[in-house]
Amino acid sequence: MSAKFCLFIPSKILQIEKHFSHKLKRWITECSDQKSTESDLCNYSFLQLSDFVNQSDVNADLPEKIYHRYHVIDWGFYFPPSHILQNFLVWLADIYIYGEIGLLKYWSDSLKRFPPIKIVEVNHNIADFSVDSLPLDQIIFLPLKQFYETG
Repeated sequence: MSAKFCLFIPSKILQIEKHFSHKLKRWITECSDQKSTESDLCNYSFLQLSDFVNQSDVNADLPEKIYHRYHVIDWGFYFPPSHILQNFLVWLADIYIYGEIGLLKYWSDSLKRFPPIKIVEVNHNIADFSVDSLPLDQIIFLPLKQFYETG
């Protein structure tokens, strides 16, 4: 059992950008090449939200109505530094400015001994945002528009 990190991205991005998976791989590869210490950035899973929730080590209590609205990029044990995550969110906002991005630090435990993952309402500001400050097992949604405006 240990903490993991993932992003919930609007499924609409995949409708707008038909080659999103390819562009995601390219963005990650370019970022990893620039920052040779960031090789763990390349180790991710790209899943539909329903597939993420159905994993044996994920304990989630999410409304089914959002399952079709989000996909998940799960970096597992890798927690990107704030500047890399910020650059990634700006890149996503360039594709689709109107959605919300979900950030989640969660406990991975096949015995599901921890409280279920849930959505929380938090007013986070980009200025005070970091992966380290995320609460455990709570999805925080932020509008992509604010990342577009900072890019």
